[in-house]
Amino acid sequence: MKMVNVSMSQRIYLYFVIVIMLSTVTIGVAGYWRSSRELENQYQALLAQIVNNAAHQTDLYLKGYERATLSILTSPLVRDALNPKETTVSDFLVKENIIKQQVFQPVLINNPEISMVYLAGNNGFRATDFNIQLNRINYKAFEEYVEQLKEDTRDDGMLMIQDSGFLDGHLTLARKISDRQTSRVYTGVMGFEMRIGELTTLWKGIQLGESGYFFIVNDRGKIIYHPDPKRIGKQLAGRQFETVQKNTDRIFDMPDEEGRIFFSRHSDYSGWTLVASMSIGETREPIAALRQTTLYVGLGTLLLASFLAIRFGRSIVNPVRRLESGMRQTEKGRWTKVALSGSRDEMDRLITSYNTMVGRLEELVDRVYESELREQDNALKRQLAEFQSLQLQINPHFLYNTLEIIICYAVIQKSSEIKEIVRSLSYMLRYSIRTDLEEITVANELKHVLHFMSIMKFRIGREFEVDVRVPPEMLLMHMVRLTLQPLIENVFKHAFPDGIEEHHRIVIDASCEQEDFYVIVEDNGCGMTPDKLNQLRTRLAMQAVPSNEEETSMPGGGSIGLVNVHSRIQMVFGEPYGLRVDSTLGQGTRMTLHMPSTGTKKVISK
Repeated sequence: MKMVNVSMSQRIYLYFVIVIMLSTVTIGVAGYWRSSRELENQYQALLAQIVNNAAHQTDLYLKGYERATLSILTSPLVRDALNPKETTVSDFLVKENIIKQQVFQPVLINNPEISMVYLAGNNGFRATDFNIQLNRINYKAFEEYVEQLKEDTRDDGMLMIQDSGFLDGHLTLARKISDRQTSRVYTGVMGFEMRIGELTTLWKGIQLGESGYFFIVNDRGKIIYHPDPKRIGKQLAGRQFETVQKNTDRIFDMPDEEGRIFFSRHSDYSGWTLVASMSIGETREPIAALRQTTLYVGLGTLLLASFLAIRFGRSIVNPVRRLESGMRQTEKGRWTKVALSGSRDEMDRLITSYNTMVGRLEELVDRVYESELREQDNALKRQLAEFQSLQLQINPHFLYNTLEIIICYAVIQKSSEIKEIVRSLSYMLRYSIRTDLEEITVANELKHVLHFMSIMKFRIGREFEVDVRVPPEMLLMHMVRLTLQPLIENVFKHAFPDGIEEHHRIVIDASCEQEDFYVIVEDNGCGMTPDKLNQLRTRLAMQAVPSNEEETSMPGGGSIGLVNVHSRIQMVFGEPYGLRVDSTLGQGTRMTLHMPSTGTKKVISK
């Protein structure tokens, strides 16, 4: 199968297009979806808010007339006129005129939208007054209407709102009257005839778009208000009325009203249901505009980004191509330098580095040719020098064999002292220069100290036993080679300047504390002054190895030296570990080797 080669510029352009398209589509779709949902929610919330406000304003408007009835209910004249005691017709006429003048007229003047107010008592008293000029009135029909009101009016004395009034185009507001406020014994009924046109002014200002509308139905499905005057007083279709009643306080779809959404709210005070409707198409017009804008902006962004991708790709690929051509010439042995683009960016710096590399390679190749000849001349000289160096090296086995010969002669001469000294020295030399002991234990170090004490016995001219108190379970703990014997040697050199007495002693002890392992060498010698102790601690902290003269003139000297011991412990186990020295003048010195106790530690051979 033949592989298709895709250039770097094509890949860069393709990657840019993919990234831009993904970003644009993702942002556009997500933004459109979120914005459309928000717009729909806002329209639905607006629809619900309009209906709720209309219901609230309507209830407040009607409650204002309920307060107007209080002046009639609390009037002593009205109570006296409705008194069930026997009264003559002339008394009724006098009381009717007085009530019209003193009770009805103030109410009608303060409420011009009330066309008619009337009062009907169970004792036969009647009083009626008008706020408009009527040509004629059917009093018989009015009497029948009042009698029906007595039956329909609420028994709790609250205001009843009846959407079909006695007068055409009016609402009836009626309530029963009792002889006192707390009584449920009613003596009559009073009513207002209020023009419904005054109430519709509250609803005409509702704006629901070009095709939206608002209407009100009563509890029997009769349309009380509608923008279309022809539908006022008509009955709402059965399925539609059932849908309105079932979907109170939420968005719903109305049967036979496709492409529209509705929201209804029932008023407990008036018993009416207020419904608002909006066209789904109108609510989605901003969403469509948003979708179109998103599409245009996305296409424009894609075209602009594609153009920039091509320019950007060329700005990267062209210098790379020039650099690739130069590298091919260099591969063939032609030291070719690449011209700079002049942009002073990373590509120019890369080309500059390449040119520098080519120049240096050219110089190095020339030097290699020259040095090869010199190397051939020097090869024989180096081989000869290495051979001479090997001849000058001392074989440790020669020293071991020589010491063994001395021991043999000491045995022949029956000199046990020479035999013991030489044998101890041989063991110490063998222990010191061996390189195969990577894991040194406390037991190895104590054995080395034992050989050292065998030699020191002849140096000081007497037996001196070191008090070893190391617990048996710690004899196999690991530690650094040649760290214990230098401490013992330091004690003999500096702790007993006036000679060794019977009370002098050296104690070697060990202890473990969690992950720390301590080996302690303690003596009861002369100790050190605070100044000398501070000097020694300073050298230990600085890890400064003293000169030969300093080793013989201050505490901390010895064949290897305390500083050397401290440094080697830190080289093996790290800076938290090492040697610590504590001393009190006239009481002695305590030297502590601090090492880790957990795990198998590989020490460095010195």
